[in-house]
Amino acid sequence: MSKTKRVDDFIRSFENLSEDEKKEAMKRIMSEFCETAMKDKEFIQEMMPKCMEMMKGMNFPLKEMMSKMMNVDRK
Repeated sequence: MSKTKRVDDFIRSFENLSEDEKKEAMKRIMSEFCETAMKDKEFIQEMMPKCMEMMKGMNFPLKEMMSKMMNVDRK
C-alpha cells in the first residue's frame, strides 16, 4: 500500500468520526503529532502560518492560551 493511500485512508477514517470521537482520538495522538512536527524545522515553518491564521478567527485570547500552555503566569 502506498504512503499516500495510507494517509488518505487515515484522514477519511478521522473525518467519519463523530465530534466526540475526533476529540478522543486527538487526545490520544496529539503529543505524538507535536513531537513529530517539532523534529522538522521546515514542517513547523510551513504549518505555523496556517495555524496562526486559523486561530485569528477564534474566540479566545491567544496570549492567554499560550501562557497556559507554557505554564507561565503573566498578567
